[in-house]
Amino acid sequence: MLKEFIIKKSKLLSEIALAVMIFLYTYFTVITFAPINGYVGDEVWYPSAAYNILKFIFHITPPMYYPYPQESNIQTYINPEHPPLAKYIMAIFIVLFGYKPLAWRLGSWIIGDLMIIVGFLLARKLVGGELGNIAGLVAAMLIILSPNLWLLHGIAMLDIYVSFFILLSIYFLLSDNLLLASITLGLAFASKESAFPLIFPFLYYIGEFKKSPIQRAVYSMGIPATVYAILSIPIMIYFDGISGWIHNSFLYMLGWDATNGHISLTAIDQISTPWDWFLDIHPFYVGYNFYASTNPFIMWAWVVTTPLAFIIRDLKSIILTISAWTIWLSFCVVYILGNHTLFSFYVTDFAGIINVYVPVSIFKFYRWISTRRSEKVNNFVKQDNPGSPSNVS
Repeated sequence: MLKEFIIKKSKLLSEIALAVMIFLYTYFTVITFAPINGYVGDEVWYPSAAYNILKFIFHITPPMYYPYPQESNIQTYINPEHPPLAKYIMAIFIVLFGYKPLAWRLGSWIIGDLMIIVGFLLARKLVGGELGNIAGLVAAMLIILSPNLWLLHGIAMLDIYVSFFILLSIYFLLSDNLLLASITLGLAFASKESAFPLIFPFLYYIGEFKKSPIQRAVYSMGIPATVYAILSIPIMIYFDGISGWIHNSFLYMLGWDATNGHISLTAIDQISTPWDWFLDIHPFYVGYNFYASTNPFIMWAWVVTTPLAFIIRDLKSIILTISAWTIWLSFCVVYILGNHTLFSFYVTDFAGIINVYVPVSIFKFYRWISTRRSEKVNNFVKQDNPGSPSNVS
């Protein structure tokens, strides 16, 4: 009874601490990003695309309280080289509040707060017990302190959306709720194509529950692809059907990802390779004295702790770290295919995973060692006292 009471109290205290952390995170988000009355980095593309989707696809024209950016053809641009969900969410707030910086950033702010909650819940679930509450708070704090997540959640770009839905899908997957995992993976697909490689860890983990190859394919690919396709229907209609969408959006997206052109190759200070991210080399500058810096400490902690999941043979921890490595490796593949214009803010796409994995792996490894030590002590006592009650059958 006492142990249960302590666990309940620690759970309550951890949730209160989490609420305080989220309140402070939101407060500093508002005072940092709300005063910026202008486009920050790639905000020149996505909010304007969200507004154009409203205007040309849904035939809704909210008031414009802020002018279009000065980019070429921006007044008709709908960003076909990326999936539409993040722009739909931006569009909702633009409908509610009009086209202005505060409106197009609100979705990112909310997503950023939700990501802290999901990270806390995932770490707490995977570790469990009293240690789970501590692990959850550590994971939440690491997400809060992540420089990439901080910047990308404060402005209106796609990466914070795909990062959130990736983490949410993994939460449901490792909670063994395969249907919700598949649906939220589809939401990640519909946010940005960097989520596509998660098909592979999903296939492996779902194979533990569904031995039929068809069932594994349905949960890992069929349902997510269906969610992505449903959310893309308005874009399909805009391009006069499925074939037009495949040619002008989906295939165009894949070609765009595999080639240079995101920025001039001469902009050396803006470009970073996937291996540069481990040393925070050339963090992407978005203006207003903001850089999409990485956290080398966490990046290397992820490298060092990845073997722990395999040492303790914990499948859920293995899937967690492998999911992040799969996304990182996909950027390496993109680089090999010819796209040498990669940026440090891509770390955001898997930063949520590694900020959860690092404390989870350490706490679970600590528990594993403690359990083994206890077993050795018990075995020694039994051998030293063969006539003790515990050794009498």
